[in-house]
Amino acid sequence: MENKVWVFAYGSLIWNNESFQPLDTIKASLKGAERSFNKKSTKSRGTKSKPGLALGLELGGECLGTAIQIYEKHLPELKKREGGYLPIETPNKSLEVIDDEGRSLKCLVFFPDSKGKNYLSKDVNIEEKAKIIKEGEEGDNGNARDYLKEIHGFLQEYDIEDKNINQLYKLVFG
Repeated sequence: MENKVWVFAYGSLIWNNESFQPLDTIKASLKGAERSFNKKSTKSRGTKSKPGLALGLELGGECLGTAIQIYEKHLPELKKREGGYLPIETPNKSLEVIDDEGRSLKCLVFFPDSKGKNYLSKDVNIEEKAKIIKEGEEGDNGNARDYLKEIHGFLQEYDIEDKNINQLYKLVFG
């Protein structure tokens, strides 16, 4: 019997996960972290000279999303997709994933590497982030403006409220 793992999805992994053949998908909440555009994207959503921003997590708060269950054999592919993000196992002393029935899940959560050269600290305010998104160039997968629009739209479609994303969206798109 193949081993299965739960992975917490807070961004595009919520809806763009077919290649991992999810066995189950449930609404879940990550206690101890919230969404944040906190990673400069110099390849996927921007360039080295005009980076965009990619979505990550910041410690503190709570993040609504989904937990997807996949076969463990898909983890190398998922880790490659989430390059530059560190898989952290929950529950731990600061993070816990809770399913929609209030149960704690043993789950992997991908965090941006806070020691990485493209990581933006909490000191970078939302207005500065909006400016980076607006000024970023096209990367291999488009630009950060379209990415923010996609994230915002899908979170609404999945009925996931996120005040940080909504505020950033208003700053970028008026």
